[in-house]
Amino acid sequence: HTGNHIIEFDDSDHAHGVVYSKNEHETGSEWVIMQMLYWDNYERIDGRWLFRRRLPCYWYATDLNKPPVGDSKMRWPDRDSYDGAFHELFPSWEAFWQTPPNEDEPEVAAPAELNEFLNTMRRGAPDPRIRIR
Repeated sequence: HTGNHIIEFDDSDHAHGVVYSKNEHETGSEWVIMQMLYWDNYERIDGRWLFRRRLPCYWYATDLNKPPVGDSKMRWPDRDSYDGAFHELFPSWEAFWQTPPNEDEPEVAAPAELNEFLNTMRRGAPDPRIRIR
């Protein structure tokens, strides 16, 4: 299942975007559910938009009957658990949770400028290193 596809244009021939993905994997005795997003770079070549690069960023993968509570949410059968790179892509996530809204300060950050949502969330962060299962 895919959802929330966001594309922002860098110029007339280049763009970047994200698309969220909910996946299910049959892995022997376990049915693994996974939540992730793809960070994409696109380029228009000869009038056609193509993928220039796709970076998979994982939030969790776990048996359907074992919710991914706690740290190290990548939990494949017969492997040590580890952290996915889902939140490394967006430093704004960590900043938000360091000082979340409360009764005294209920406001969240101001909205991003038009066509700058992803850049605002990224805050110039480098691309994370991705561990593929």
